[in-house]
Formats: sequence, C-alpha cells, structure tokens
Amino acid sequence: MALDFDPTNDFAAVADLQQQVTLLRPGTSDETHIAHAVRAAVRASEARSSGGKYTEDDVVWQLDAMETSTRPEPADVIVDAESQRWTILTARRTTTGRWRCVCRNLAIAHGLDQYVDIEVAVYAKDAAGAEVAAWHPWRTGIRARIQPIRAAVEDDHQRRTFLRESKIFVADQLELDQTHRIRAPDGTLYRVAGCEKADRIDALMEINVIREEPS
Repeated sequence: MALDFDPTNDFAAVADLQQQVTLLRPGTSDETHIAHAVRAAVRASEARSSGGKYTEDDVVWQLDAMETSTRPEPADVIVDAESQRWTILTARRTTTGRWRCVCRNLAIAHGLDQYVDIEVAVYAKDAAGAEVAAWHPWRTGIRARIQPIRAAVEDDHQRRTFLRESKIFVADQLELDQTHRIRAPDGTLYRVAGCEKADRIDALMEINVIREEPS
C-alpha cells in the first residue's frame, strides 16, 4: 500500500529551538508575526562558495511557510525575540514547508556601537520675515558608527572656518536630505551633506556629514 507523505505542515511540530519573529517590509507598514522560526549559522562551505556574497557571520532563518502570509523577499527584515534585525539576502521555498532565508545582521557585522537621533528642520518666518529652522525629532535610537574622515581649514568669503567631515554608518535605510541633521550621544550635531549605498541590502548605508561647530 502506497503511503502519502507530505511534510509541509510538520515544521512547527518537529523543529527544535523555535522562537517567534516578525517579518517586516521596509518602506511599508507590512508586518507578519511568525510563531515558529529557527535560526542556524551559514555553513562554512556555503560562505566560501558564494564568491563573497555570504560570510560566515551570516545566518539562515527557517520560517514556517504556513504562518507566512507574506512571501519573504531580499531586503525584508526579520526581527527576532531579542529585537535583533536580520536583513534577508536571499529567500527560497523548500520542499519541507518552510522558507529558507539567508540573512545578515548589519549592526553586528559592522560594529555599530552607538545610538544617534535624527532631527528634521521645520521652517517658519520670524518677526522680520526671515525663515528660521526649528528642529524636531524625526527618528531616534538609530544604531550607528561615526567615523571622522577629514579636518581642514577653509576660507569662506574672507572668513576662515574649521571643517570636520565624517561618515556615519547605519544599518537602516533612511531617506535623508539637507533638511536633516544627526545628534550624537554626546550632543554633537552633524549636518547631512549626502548619502551613499542607500540601495544596498548587504552593506551599510553611509551618511556624509559635517560637524556643526558651536557658534
């Protein structure tokens, strides 16, 4: 007698070390709660054969497909039970009823050991009719690393200024422009001059900033 074997519904019953995670889609309000997920390290051989696409610090998240109403895609984020954020690099459906997602925690991989706040300027006219910026919180508690790049003295209309340029590395993909500034944990303010690698899912976004000197 032939036996019909269908393992697609068995993941929640047989997988050990399960935890609840949340699947997020950046730029949207899409949020899927998954009760049964398992994390494992990427195999060393897999990391070596990927041509540098994967590292041995990456992990594989296996998600119960029966609980995943949203198809996981690259750039989606898995938030684990410890609030760590894992960016999906690749995702594929397996024959055993689960999604296999190779992920990277950019904050851990690149040593983001500071938390910065981002403020946005709201302009209004003062009594004399001049536009004055009032700064308001926009995003708070962003994990980051501040890296000084260059310090130089520049002449600006016969006025010498001391210019300090830095890069601020963040794991979050942020839409920033010159109306934003960044406040470091010690209160130092940085004016946003531009951004790089905002479209990369496997690397950190780089924010080019200029330190605001006290007036």
